[in-house]
Amino acid sequence: MNLPIDYLRTFIAVADTGGFTSAGQQINRSQSAVSMQIKRLEDETGKVLFDRVGKSVGLTPEGNLLINFARRIVKEHDAAVAAISGPGLQGRIRFGSPEHYTVGVLPGLLARFAASYPDVRVEMRCENSDRIKAAIDQGTLDIGLCTQISEGGEAIYHDPVVWVTDPGYLAAGQAALPLAVFEEDCIFRSWAVEALEKAGLRYQIVYVSRSISGLLDAVRAGLAVAPIVKSNVPADLKIAGPEKGLPTLPVSNVVLHMAPKPVSEPIACFAEHLRSSFREKG
Repeated sequence: MNLPIDYLRTFIAVADTGGFTSAGQQINRSQSAVSMQIKRLEDETGKVLFDRVGKSVGLTPEGNLLINFARRIVKEHDAAVAAISGPGLQGRIRFGSPEHYTVGVLPGLLARFAASYPDVRVEMRCENSDRIKAAIDQGTLDIGLCTQISEGGEAIYHDPVVWVTDPGYLAAGQAALPLAVFEEDCIFRSWAVEALEKAGLRYQIVYVSRSISGLLDAVRAGLAVAPIVKSNVPADLKIAGPEKGLPTLPVSNVVLHMAPKPVSEPIACFAEHLRSSFREKG
Protein backbone atom coordinates (compact mmCIF):
# COMPACT_ATOMS: atom_id res chain seq x y z
CA MET A 1 0.00 0.00 0.00
CA ASN A 2 1.27 3.46 -0.92
CA LEU A 3 -0.21 6.71 0.42
CA PRO A 4 0.99 9.63 -1.76
CA ILE A 5 1.45 12.92 0.07
CA ASP A 6 -0.68 14.82 -2.48
CA TYR A 7 -3.58 12.44 -1.93
CA LEU A 8 -3.27 12.79 1.84
CA ARG A 9 -3.27 16.60 1.54
CA THR A 10 -6.44 16.42 -0.50
CA PHE A 11 -7.96 13.95 1.97
CA ILE A 12 -7.25 16.36 4.87
CA ALA A 13 -8.69 19.31 2.95
CA VAL A 14 -11.95 17.45 2.24
CA ALA A 15 -12.21 16.34 5.87
CA ASP A 16 -11.62 19.89 7.12
CA THR A 17 -13.97 21.66 4.70
CA GLY A 18 -16.70 19.04 4.41
CA GLY A 19 -16.91 19.18 0.63
CA PHE A 20 -14.98 18.49 -2.55
CA THR A 21 -15.56 21.93 -4.07
CA SER A 22 -14.51 23.83 -0.93
CA ALA A 23 -11.50 21.54 -0.55
CA GLY A 24 -10.48 22.31 -4.12
CA GLN A 25 -10.65 26.03 -3.40
CA GLN A 26 -8.41 25.56 -0.37
CA ILE A 27 -5.73 23.56 -2.18
CA ASN A 28 -6.15 25.20 -5.60
CA ARG A 29 -7.47 22.14 -7.42
CA SER A 30 -10.63 21.57 -9.42
CA GLN A 31 -13.51 19.64 -7.91
CA SER A 32 -12.94 16.83 -10.41
CA ALA A 33 -9.25 16.60 -9.46
CA VAL A 34 -10.17 16.37 -5.79
CA SER A 35 -12.72 13.63 -6.52
CA MET A 36 -10.18 11.71 -8.56
CA GLN A 37 -7.52 11.84 -5.84
CA ILE A 38 -9.96 10.72 -3.15
CA LYS A 39 -11.11 7.84 -5.40
CA ARG A 40 -7.49 6.76 -5.93
CA LEU A 41 -6.78 6.98 -2.19
CA GLU A 42 -9.83 4.85 -1.47
CA ASP A 43 -8.73 2.35 -4.13
CA GLU A 44 -5.25 2.25 -2.59
CA THR A 45 -6.53 1.67 0.94
CA GLY A 46 -9.40 -0.55 -0.11
CA LYS A 47 -11.67 1.47 2.19
CA VAL A 48 -14.47 3.99 1.74
CA LEU A 49 -13.19 7.11 3.49
CA PHE A 50 -16.17 9.46 3.12
CA ASP A 51 -19.93 9.19 3.42
CA ARG A 52 -21.39 11.30 0.63
CA VAL A 53 -24.72 12.99 1.40
CA GLY A 54 -25.70 15.43 -1.34
CA LYS A 55 -22.91 18.01 -1.71
CA SER A 56 -21.60 17.39 1.80
CA VAL A 57 -19.28 14.62 2.94
CA GLY A 58 -18.32 13.20 6.31
CA LEU A 59 -15.64 10.78 7.42
CA THR A 60 -16.49 7.11 7.68
CA PRO A 61 -15.06 5.12 10.63
CA GLU A 62 -12.14 4.14 8.37
CA GLY A 63 -11.70 7.80 7.38
CA ASN A 64 -11.63 8.81 11.03
CA LEU A 65 -8.96 6.20 11.63
CA LEU A 66 -6.81 7.54 8.79
CA ILE A 67 -7.17 11.30 9.36
CA ASN A 68 -4.84 11.64 12.36
CA PHE A 69 -2.19 9.51 10.64
CA ALA A 70 -2.58 11.64 7.51
CA ARG A 71 -2.03 14.87 9.45
CA ARG A 72 1.11 13.50 11.09
CA ILE A 73 2.49 12.11 7.84
CA VAL A 74 2.00 15.41 5.98
CA LYS A 75 3.42 17.42 8.87
CA GLU A 76 6.53 15.23 9.14
CA HIS A 77 6.96 15.23 5.36
CA ASP A 78 6.90 19.04 5.23
CA ALA A 79 9.29 19.28 8.16
CA ALA A 80 11.70 16.89 6.44
CA VAL A 81 11.55 18.84 3.18
CA ALA A 82 12.18 22.10 5.02
CA ALA A 83 15.10 20.62 6.95
CA ILE A 84 16.77 19.15 3.89
CA SER A 85 16.21 22.03 1.49
CA GLY A 86 16.88 24.73 4.08
CA PRO A 87 14.84 27.88 4.63
CA GLY A 88 14.79 29.13 1.08
CA LEU A 89 11.80 31.45 1.32
CA GLN A 90 12.42 35.18 1.28
CA GLY A 91 10.14 38.17 1.32
CA ARG A 92 7.69 40.19 3.37
CA ILE A 93 4.26 39.31 4.73
CA ARG A 94 1.86 42.00 5.95
CA PHE A 95 -0.33 40.23 8.47
CA GLY A 96 -3.25 41.51 10.54
CA SER A 97 -5.19 40.09 13.47
CA PRO A 98 -7.51 41.26 16.25
CA GLU A 99 -6.02 41.17 19.72
CA HIS A 100 -8.31 38.25 20.62
CA TYR A 101 -5.89 35.97 18.79
CA THR A 102 -2.59 37.72 19.46
CA VAL A 103 -2.59 36.72 23.13
CA GLY A 104 -3.36 33.05 22.48
CA VAL A 105 -1.97 30.88 19.70
CA LEU A 106 -0.22 33.60 17.66
CA PRO A 107 2.94 34.29 19.71
CA GLY A 108 4.12 30.68 19.48
CA LEU A 109 2.92 30.39 15.89
CA LEU A 110 4.88 33.46 14.78
CA ALA A 111 7.97 32.30 16.67
CA ARG A 112 7.91 28.89 14.98
CA PHE A 113 7.45 30.45 11.54
CA ALA A 114 10.34 32.86 12.13
CA ALA A 115 12.58 29.99 13.21
CA SER A 116 11.70 27.97 10.10
CA TYR A 117 11.90 30.90 7.65
CA PRO A 118 14.31 33.50 9.02
CA ASP A 119 14.49 35.33 5.68
CA VAL A 120 10.75 36.07 5.65
CA ARG A 121 9.78 39.21 7.53
CA VAL A 122 6.28 39.20 9.04
CA GLU A 123 4.91 42.68 9.70
CA MET A 124 2.09 42.48 12.22
CA ARG A 125 -0.88 44.85 12.54
CA CYS A 126 -3.30 44.47 15.46
CA GLU A 127 -6.75 45.95 14.74
CA ASN A 128 -10.38 44.91 14.86
CA SER A 129 -11.77 42.52 12.26
CA ASP A 130 -13.55 44.97 9.98
CA ARG A 131 -10.39 47.06 9.60
CA ILE A 132 -8.31 43.96 8.93
CA LYS A 133 -10.73 42.84 6.21
CA ALA A 134 -10.85 46.34 4.68
CA ALA A 135 -7.03 46.53 4.61
CA ILE A 136 -6.83 43.18 2.80
CA ASP A 137 -9.43 44.32 0.27
CA GLN A 138 -7.49 47.56 -0.26
CA GLY A 139 -4.17 45.73 -0.65
CA THR A 140 -2.43 47.21 2.40
CA LEU A 141 -2.41 43.79 4.10
CA ASP A 142 -1.60 40.45 2.48
CA ILE A 143 -3.29 38.10 4.92
CA GLY A 144 -5.32 38.37 8.09
CA LEU A 145 -7.43 36.67 10.72
CA CYS A 146 -10.93 37.97 11.45
CA THR A 147 -13.93 37.07 13.49
CA GLN A 148 -16.52 36.00 10.92
CA ILE A 149 -18.29 39.29 10.29
CA SER A 150 -18.22 39.39 6.50
CA GLU A 151 -18.58 37.11 3.51
CA GLY A 152 -15.73 35.07 2.16
CA GLY A 153 -12.65 33.76 3.85
CA GLU A 154 -11.85 30.33 5.23
CA ALA A 155 -12.92 29.31 8.73
CA ILE A 156 -9.92 27.63 10.34
CA TYR A 157 -10.95 27.47 14.02
CA HIS A 158 -14.07 27.68 16.18
CA ASP A 159 -13.69 29.33 19.58
CA PRO A 160 -16.70 29.76 21.93
CA VAL A 161 -17.16 33.16 23.55
CA VAL A 162 -17.58 32.73 27.31
CA TRP A 163 -18.11 34.80 30.44
CA VAL A 164 -14.91 35.04 32.47
CA THR A 165 -14.96 35.88 36.18
CA ASP A 166 -12.70 36.01 39.19
CA PRO A 167 -12.96 32.75 41.20
CA GLY A 168 -14.32 34.67 44.18
CA TYR A 169 -16.87 36.66 42.21
CA LEU A 170 -20.50 36.39 43.36
CA ALA A 171 -23.15 37.50 40.87
CA ALA A 172 -26.15 36.84 43.12
CA GLY A 173 -27.83 39.77 44.84
CA GLN A 174 -26.65 42.47 42.42
CA ALA A 175 -29.21 44.78 40.87
CA ALA A 176 -27.33 44.77 37.55
CA LEU A 177 -24.51 42.64 36.19
CA PRO A 178 -21.31 44.72 35.93
CA LEU A 179 -19.68 44.23 32.54
CA ALA A 180 -16.16 44.83 31.24
CA VAL A 181 -16.25 45.03 27.45
CA PHE A 182 -14.31 46.16 24.43
CA GLU A 183 -15.18 49.37 22.62
CA GLU A 184 -18.44 49.64 20.69
CA ASP A 185 -17.16 48.23 17.39
CA CYS A 186 -16.38 44.83 18.97
CA ILE A 187 -18.71 42.00 17.99
CA PHE A 188 -18.15 40.23 21.34
CA ARG A 189 -19.61 43.26 23.10
CA SER A 190 -22.66 43.15 20.83
CA TRP A 191 -23.11 39.43 21.43
CA ALA A 192 -22.88 39.87 25.19
CA VAL A 193 -25.40 42.72 25.32
CA GLU A 194 -27.83 40.93 22.99
CA ALA A 195 -27.64 37.71 25.04
CA LEU A 196 -28.28 39.52 28.32
CA GLU A 197 -31.19 41.52 26.91
CA LYS A 198 -32.73 38.41 25.36
CA ALA A 199 -32.47 36.66 28.74
CA GLY A 200 -34.08 39.64 30.46
CA LEU A 201 -31.02 40.29 32.65
CA ARG A 202 -30.09 43.76 33.80
CA TYR A 203 -26.50 44.84 33.22
CA GLN A 204 -24.28 47.88 33.53
CA ILE A 205 -21.12 48.51 31.53
CA VAL A 206 -18.61 49.59 34.15
CA TYR A 207 -15.32 49.13 32.27
CA VAL A 208 -14.45 49.71 28.62
CA SER A 209 -11.04 48.79 27.21
CA ARG A 210 -9.28 48.62 23.85
CA SER A 211 -7.18 45.66 25.02
CA ILE A 212 -7.93 42.22 26.38
CA SER A 213 -5.35 42.76 29.12
CA GLY A 214 -7.46 45.66 30.38
CA LEU A 215 -10.58 43.49 30.51
CA LEU A 216 -8.76 40.74 32.37
CA ASP A 217 -7.38 43.23 34.90
CA ALA A 218 -10.92 44.45 35.58
CA VAL A 219 -12.08 40.87 36.08
CA ARG A 220 -9.18 40.05 38.40
CA ALA A 221 -10.01 43.10 40.48
CA GLY A 222 -13.54 41.77 40.95
CA LEU A 223 -15.04 44.79 39.18
CA ALA A 224 -16.90 42.94 36.46
CA VAL A 225 -17.38 39.89 34.26
CA ALA A 226 -16.20 39.98 30.65
CA PRO A 227 -17.01 38.15 27.40
CA ILE A 228 -13.86 36.73 25.76
CA VAL A 229 -12.99 33.72 23.62
CA LYS A 230 -12.47 30.52 25.58
CA SER A 231 -8.91 30.03 24.34
CA ASN A 232 -7.90 33.30 26.04
CA VAL A 233 -9.19 32.45 29.53
CA PRO A 234 -6.13 32.48 31.83
CA ALA A 235 -5.61 29.81 34.47
CA ASP A 236 -6.26 32.17 37.41
CA LEU A 237 -9.78 33.06 36.20
CA LYS A 238 -12.80 30.89 35.63
CA ILE A 239 -15.62 30.48 33.14
CA ALA A 240 -19.15 31.20 34.30
CA GLY A 241 -22.34 30.11 32.55
CA PRO A 242 -25.89 29.02 33.24
CA GLU A 243 -24.93 27.85 36.75
CA LYS A 244 -24.31 31.55 37.52
CA GLY A 245 -27.44 32.65 35.71
CA LEU A 246 -25.55 33.84 32.64
CA PRO A 247 -26.73 33.10 29.08
CA THR A 248 -24.74 31.06 26.59
CA LEU A 249 -22.78 33.15 24.08
CA PRO A 250 -22.13 32.40 20.37
CA VAL A 251 -19.12 30.60 18.95
CA SER A 252 -16.53 32.80 17.29
CA ASN A 253 -15.17 31.61 13.95
CA VAL A 254 -11.53 32.41 13.25
CA VAL A 255 -11.56 33.19 9.53
CA LEU A 256 -8.52 33.44 7.29
CA HIS A 257 -8.64 36.13 4.60
CA MET A 258 -6.06 36.67 1.87
CA ALA A 259 -5.55 39.21 -0.87
CA PRO A 260 -6.78 38.11 -4.32
CA LYS A 261 -4.67 35.45 -6.02
CA PRO A 262 -2.03 34.88 -7.12
CA VAL A 263 -0.34 34.92 -3.72
CA SER A 264 3.39 34.70 -3.23
CA GLU A 265 5.04 31.52 -1.99
CA PRO A 266 5.86 33.05 1.45
CA ILE A 267 2.22 34.10 1.92
CA ALA A 268 0.92 30.69 0.84
CA CYS A 269 3.36 29.02 3.23
CA PHE A 270 2.33 31.34 6.07
CA ALA A 271 -1.35 30.63 5.39
CA GLU A 272 -0.75 26.89 5.69
CA HIS A 273 1.23 27.51 8.87
CA LEU A 274 -1.80 29.35 10.31
CA ARG A 275 -4.16 26.54 9.30
CA SER A 276 -2.03 23.78 10.78
CA SER A 277 -1.32 25.66 14.01
CA PHE A 278 -4.99 26.36 14.71
CA ARG A 279 -5.86 22.81 13.68
CA GLU A 280 -3.38 21.44 16.22
CA LYS A 281 -4.81 23.78 18.85
CA GLY A 282 -8.27 22.40 18.12
